[in-house]
Amino acid sequence: MGINCPSCGGKMVFDIAEQQLKCEYCNSRMTIQKYKSNNEGEQQQMTYDTVVYTCRNCGAELTAPDEQTVAYCSYCGSEQMLTAKHEQTLRPKNIIPFKKTKEQAMEQYAKALKGKFYVPKEFKDPNFLEGFRGIYLPYFSYNALVADREVQMEGTASYTSGGYDYSETYRVNAHLGGYSSDVNFDASAAFDDTLANEIAPFNAKDMREFHEGYLAGLYADKATTDERTYIQQATELAVDSVYKEINRKIGKAKLKEEKDPEMRKAQVGISAVDCEVSYFPVWFLTWRHKKRVAYSVMNGQTGKIAVDIPVNKKVFFLVSLIAAVVIFLALYFLPIFILPKTIASIAAIILVISSILLRNEIKKIYVRESHIYDYGDTQHKAKKKVTKAKESSAYIAANDMPKKKSWGLIAVIIPAAYVLLYMIFGVLNGGFLQSLFSGGGGSAVFSIAMLIQLIFSVFTIIHAVQIEKKSAIIPAILAPAVLAFGIFVFAKNSPYDYWYYSAALACLVAVIINCLSCINYFNYLTTRPVPNFFRREGANNAK
Repeated sequence: MGINCPSCGGKMVFDIAEQQLKCEYCNSRMTIQKYKSNNEGEQQQMTYDTVVYTCRNCGAELTAPDEQTVAYCSYCGSEQMLTAKHEQTLRPKNIIPFKKTKEQAMEQYAKALKGKFYVPKEFKDPNFLEGFRGIYLPYFSYNALVADREVQMEGTASYTSGGYDYSETYRVNAHLGGYSSDVNFDASAAFDDTLANEIAPFNAKDMREFHEGYLAGLYADKATTDERTYIQQATELAVDSVYKEINRKIGKAKLKEEKDPEMRKAQVGISAVDCEVSYFPVWFLTWRHKKRVAYSVMNGQTGKIAVDIPVNKKVFFLVSLIAAVVIFLALYFLPIFILPKTIASIAAIILVISSILLRNEIKKIYVRESHIYDYGDTQHKAKKKVTKAKESSAYIAANDMPKKKSWGLIAVIIPAAYVLLYMIFGVLNGGFLQSLFSGGGGSAVFSIAMLIQLIFSVFTIIHAVQIEKKSAIIPAILAPAVLAFGIFVFAKNSPYDYWYYSAALACLVAVIINCLSCINYFNYLTTRPVPNFFRREGANNAK
């Protein structure tokens, strides 16, 4: 078990900086190639000996080629000592060794936090940064077989010369054949695909044949996602790469590509897709607060980092209070008088802006909890909306709106409620037209604000009822009620200023509630629930 030093028998670890094995006791060095030649028989086996570390809190499992002290779990942040057992593990085909050291991971992390004022104090604690752990995550590497054949395609080119526009059509003869490779997808159900995408890509130039020597002193996760999960996406990406290569070789002309996925596949001749398991390097840091965890991960080959950074609410409100005092004093001593109606109108605008910000946070959480773009999460597969690989961008995810039928219903409800509101206030004040135009510009501001607010409130509620944390429903209802009060105040057209100050105060209270909700939801978005991997297959850690 493990790799012993040939000089002193001590434990050897993989030295990332030197890319070779190093003894922890006598500092002897040995290249992976030399170890391979001395243990050639081991490389022919389908399995290798590992120690499996299991977290008693969440059930997460990590493997290592030798016994190590594991004081905490990288997935749930539990500080319980992990249990260990020896077993045989299937040998992956390839591995990309770590290129970035732990010190470089800590340096990149510090750069990511630079300029962030509201970071929890633990994030900058040197002892916390020592918690970075190197983990090899399993990836499915797909190779698409392109049939060896001649194909004829059509290409077009458009350009302007001498004041004339030209459009040309070409016949493209292409000889295809071989493999389209370097298509990789995260194979661990424990690792959210959205995190995997943030630190992608890995460069295949550093791919090596697997040997457990690369794991010495590090850890590895298991492949727990079915390889068929990504077959369709891998095929479409392979087809795209073939088209891209042909376009590159035909120069100024642009290939006329098929639109239908099956026709595209048939045109380029993708006949089969096979899959191999590879290990890719990731530096992993976990921060736990109550029942939520935040992850910071870095690509161990390229240094690309993704950091979940929640807001320290105490620091945020302290800074906000200081800023508010400074602004108040500046306005107090300046010779400026602002009308109460103007103050109320500005407050209404701020309220709408805060509601839009809240809506954006709810939308992001809805997309994450729906697991639409976490294809490796098999537990929620039945609930997912299956989309094409080209359509699975973050932009589409962020704008995943209700169906057309819902749009039609909302388009009727909102104007009807808006007109009804004006009619009610008009009757109370002695006439609809009078209430519509009374109060000058402030009435128009509140009217427009109400229309916009109703739209965003409806969408906020639609998505809030579908996520675990539903508290956004309260501010989504409160904001229109406050603006309705403002419309009533302007329709009343009272000569007393306290009415307008009351409307402004009500708007600002609603703004504070929106801001509190935004911060709470932002922290909810930048953290994830403590995972449960006791049922390892199809486990989920993506909320």
